Amino acid sequence: MSKPRVYLAGPILGCTEGEANDWRDELSFALDDIGVIGVSPLRCEPIHGERYGHGTETDPRFGTARAISSKNRLDVNMCDMTLCYFPDGTPLSKGTLIELAWANAYGKPTILVTTEPSLIEHPVVQACASWIVPTLDDAFEIIAGVLQVYA
Repeated sequence: MSKPRVYLAGPILGCTEGEANDWRDELSFALDDIGVIGVSPLRCEPIHGERYGHGTETDPRFGTARAISSKNRLDVNMCDMTLCYFPDGTPLSKGTLIELAWANAYGKPTILVTTEPSLIEHPVVQACASWIVPTLDDAFEIIAGVLQVYA
């Protein structure tokens, strides 16, 4: 049996490399310790400049809207669970909301990490999220509880 995988959805557009990757790297290292793989949507999208842009001006193989969407949809479908992170003080990540909906449509368990009332209280978001928690530590505990037995 292969290791279980968690898709790590969260803000990218307009983020610095650290803002987009640091939390994913930290969580991936922690998940690796329990035998779970964290899958980053940035796995073949290098940053060009100081912040992630729309990508269309970069690599035609991986930077177009269709390529990004296709790769991310594939990853959501191939993973066992999706974590959707909306950090405090950042603009709403529309892509992350779409990934939450994709995961729900594929029947994948989802963890919504946010303290934003407009997300927590939205009926469609509630219906798509298996769990809604305020911190990445809470999300890690859920992932460990659900997936570690399969690792």
